[in-house]
Amino acid sequence: MLVGIVISTMVATCAGSFYQDFDLTWGGDRAKIFNGGQLLSLSLDKVSGSGFKSKKEYLFGRIDMSAPLLTRTK
Repeated sequence: MLVGIVISTMVATCAGSFYQDFDLTWGGDRAKIFNGGQLLSLSLDKVSGSGFKSKKEYLFGRIDMSAPLLTRTK
């Protein structure tokens, strides 16, 4: 039996906040903003994921993330 895969991504903003600079585009309760707008958590499960977009256009950007992968269990 395959256990559901859950990936959680935490993205931090250096200037401004996620409340001011980004829109949560989809994912319902799988996309959350923490720490006064400085930290974003995105989750992915077997059914769906989550996403965000910038309110401004940029030439380039950088996102650091960690994605723990779950192993199969019998």
